[in-house]
Amino acid sequence: MSTKSAAQSFSCDGRQHCSQMTSCAEATYFSNHCPNTKMDGNHDGVPCEQQWCN
Repeated sequence: MSTKSAAQSFSCDGRQHCSQMTSCAEATYFSNHCPNTKMDGNHDGVPCEQQWCN
């Protein structure tokens, strides 16, 4: 699945935390496109580093 196709399947639905995500791609989409996410604690642009994006 390409990144573009994956991004199109995600939508902002109020989830904010890594524990609510199912993949790094989903976490990245939410972090970049949705308000009030809490997934990049060290503010380096990579969300959910310990759980999904490592």
